[in-house]
Amino acid sequence: MFAVCSLRKIAYYLAIIACFIIGAGVIHTEEKGEEFVVIMYHSILKDTERTGRYVVRPDSLEADIKYLNSHGYKSVSAEEIINYSKGNGILPEKSYILTFDDGSYNNLVYLLPLLEKYDAYAIISIVGSYTEKFSELDEANAAYSYLRWCDIDELVKSGRVAIGNHSYDYHDIKNGRIGAKIGKYEDKEKYKKRFYDDMNKTHTMLFENCAITPVIYTYPYGAYCEEAEQILSENGYLMTFTCTEGKNFLTKNPDSIRLLKRFNRHGNLTTEDFFERCKIY
Repeated sequence: MFAVCSLRKIAYYLAIIACFIIGAGVIHTEEKGEEFVVIMYHSILKDTERTGRYVVRPDSLEADIKYLNSHGYKSVSAEEIINYSKGNGILPEKSYILTFDDGSYNNLVYLLPLLEKYDAYAIISIVGSYTEKFSELDEANAAYSYLRWCDIDELVKSGRVAIGNHSYDYHDIKNGRIGAKIGKYEDKEKYKKRFYDDMNKTHTMLFENCAITPVIYTYPYGAYCEEAEQILSENGYLMTFTCTEGKNFLTKNPDSIRLLKRFNRHGNLTTEDFFERCKIY
């Protein structure tokens, strides 16, 4: 009789422990959020001699999209991501978006047809000074030029592309500053004004030329700081991107779409080798 009672007690306590373990697993999953992969691209060219760290071929880009789709990832739009972070809608367990930095004209030439073909979405973040220059020149060449205001209009009207702010003129390394990040000995208040003025210049040009109010900021070189994040947040920017590599896990919390990680797509890798390196299966 004693043995039976003891066995029942053991079973009872094991059941309680199991409940805690299962419950903890559920809580952990909810806290971790939905897997969200961001792939970072720059220029797209057919010229195989120019492929490298910041240039991919159109066929490589297409192979990447096909790979993600065939491995259970679903492309989602920037709008869906933002809405989800505000507590609205749902996301698939595994989702992705393609991001393109700088705003090369070849993004329009080669990217848009693939987005339409595969029901996919992208974010293109422009450097304001580049777009301003080539809009004034009215020059469009896939080999070297950047998007004009009229090209941005076309991309946005497709419903496949969201436009981000990639600074006006912080896309270089100078005066001890990497991109838009505050310098080591830089006065904070002066930095805040300089960063705001630069960000706001592209922000204003997008509104005046394309009726776009950007809410996405992509840090040049991925270099960010607390001061920049504060200014962006105060000025309506909801989503920010770094160049830190890794997967993201989104929750219904606006903070989960700030300082998002991305995998940089090196053009000299095959699709399989790239995703193997990123551990995206």
